[in-house]
Amino acid sequence: MEKQLQKEIKKVAFILMVFTIIWVILTGISMSQVKSSWSDTEYLRWVSKPDIFYTLNYINATIFTFIAIVFYTVLFRYLYEKSKLLGLLGFVFIPVYGVLNLICYSMQITIVPSIANHTLISSGDILFVSQLIQSKSGTLIGFINGLAYAILGVPSIIYGYMLIKDMKKLSVLFILLNGILCIVGIIGFMIKNNIMSNGVMLGGIVFLISLVVMVLEFRNNALESTSKVNK
Repeated sequence: MEKQLQKEIKKVAFILMVFTIIWVILTGISMSQVKSSWSDTEYLRWVSKPDIFYTLNYINATIFTFIAIVFYTVLFRYLYEKSKLLGLLGFVFIPVYGVLNLICYSMQITIVPSIANHTLISSGDILFVSQLIQSKSGTLIGFINGLAYAILGVPSIIYGYMLIKDMKKLSVLFILLNGILCIVGIIGFMIKNNIMSNGVMLGGIVFLISLVVMVLEFRNNALESTSKVNK
């Protein structure tokens, strides 16, 4: 059972790694169109007519969230027998992260562009609608998105700690660091500290590294197990 779960972790981590890389690329292309000097109205104009990169980015981000939920669920199943209490303590945060992030990302695909377009035509409340744009810094939906990753930071820290016993040294380092950075990021957002606010973005980079490392370390573990069986 443990060997099978190790293979599942490696497989899901690889799939999540691919979607994360696509996410980074699409976000970079999409956000290259944004200027820091934009007003709320300019943000609404941009969102109201989304191009293919914008739309694909949020479709990918929504799928990424589903896969992330599966990834942490498999980690939970793998670590549950090692400590039921810690395993469950980490697991309760996963669906909360999932619901928040799925709302944040999925509504950017069609709902927010539609609302933005209607607001521009009808001269509605531009300030309120701008708070629904995830790619605009300092918005309500941006805070909820950051909060989702801070919440996911809790199981990252717990499961990272639990992996110490498995001697997954680099996996432990990067998944722990990911969790810490995401929590620091949301704290920075709340106290309006720009340096600390970058924690969520840095946490995303570290998370990508942790996935690469997990694929390698769980692959090596599986190979070692197979070698011992053959002997």
